[in-house]
Amino acid sequence: MQMRLADIQQHVGGELFGDANTVVTAVNSLELAMPGEIAFAENDKYLTASLQSMASIIIVPKSFPELEGKNILKVDKPKEIFIGIMMMFDDSAVGFSGIHPTAVIAEKQVTTADSVAIAAHVCIQENVTIGANTSIDSNTHIAHDVVIGEHCKIGPNVSILSKVTLGHNVTIHPGTVIGGDGFGYFWDGQQQKKVPQLGGVIIEDNVEIGCNVCIDRATFGMTRIGKGTKIDNLVQIAHNNDIGEHCIIVSHVGLSGSVTLGKRVTLAGQVGIADHITMGDGSTAAARTGISKDVQPNQVVWGAPNRPIKQVMREMASISRLPALLGEVKNILKRLTDVEQKLSQLDK
Repeated sequence: MQMRLADIQQHVGGELFGDANTVVTAVNSLELAMPGEIAFAENDKYLTASLQSMASIIIVPKSFPELEGKNILKVDKPKEIFIGIMMMFDDSAVGFSGIHPTAVIAEKQVTTADSVAIAAHVCIQENVTIGANTSIDSNTHIAHDVVIGEHCKIGPNVSILSKVTLGHNVTIHPGTVIGGDGFGYFWDGQQQKKVPQLGGVIIEDNVEIGCNVCIDRATFGMTRIGKGTKIDNLVQIAHNNDIGEHCIIVSHVGLSGSVTLGKRVTLAGQVGIADHITMGDGSTAAARTGISKDVQPNQVVWGAPNRPIKQVMREMASISRLPALLGEVKNILKRLTDVEQKLSQLDK
C-alpha cells in the first residue's frame, strides 16, 4: 500500500509540516523506521529519538517542536491517530473467499450469508447460522446449535462446540476451544463422578479471544463474555463465569467456576481466581495474584491471598528490614532478661 502524506492528512486531520507529496508504504517504531515509513512520538520525551529516526514522517502532539529537515504531522492524540493509520496499512485481511470444496457442511438447517468465507477442511454440523462477512479459517470445527454473527473472524484450528452464540465483530485466534465441558465432578464415596454440563456460552459483540484459550460451557444457563472484552492467549475461563463488558484478561489467567467480573475489570498475567468470587466494576488484579475473596469496585489488589496493593507494597518494603529488627528485638529481650534477674535478686 502506498499513500502520500497529503492523503494521510486528509484522512486523519492535523497540521502537516514538510513535503505533502512524500510517499509512505508502511508503519514502524521511531527506532526501527526506515525511509518510506511512518512513526509516532507520543510526547516531548521522544524528541531525541525523533531527530535520530529515519522515518519519512512522524506523527507528533501539537506541542511538539518542529524538526528541521523532517516531515511531521501535528495532531491532538498522536497515539490514537497512529493506531488508526496502522489499521490503514494492515495487510492481515482474510486471504480466502467463498466456500472451499473440502469444507464439510451439514445438509440440514445450516444458514450462511452470501458473503461468508469458509476455508479448507472446515466442518460445520447441523442447525448453524453464520452472519454476513464472517470468515472461518481452515480445520475449524463448528458443532450443532451454534449461532455466529456478522463480521466475525475465526482463525484456523478453532473448536466451537454446541450451544455457543457469537455476537457481531468477534475475533477468535487459532487453537481456541469454546464450549468445552465445564470441570464438574463429585465424590460418591468410591470415585469422582462427572456432573453433566448442559448449558452453553454467549460471546457478545466486539470480543477478541487470543490463541489457545479455553472457555467452558455452563452446567446450567450460560457462560458469558461481555461485549468489548479482550482475552489474551492461554487463558482458562471455567463454567458459568460471567465476564463483564470491556474487561482485559492477560495471558495465563485461570478463572474457576461461577466467577463474576464487573465492567472494565483488568486481570494481569497469571492471576488465579477461586470459584464464586466477584470482582467489582473497574477493579484490577496485579500479576500473579491469587484471589480468594471478593474485590470491591475500583480496588487494585495484589498477592496471595489478595490484599489492597498499597498494603502489599508496604509489607514487601518491610521485609528487607526484618533481619535488623530481629536483632533489635533480641537485644531488647536480653536487656529485659538482665533487668528481671537484677530485680529478682533485689527482692531476695
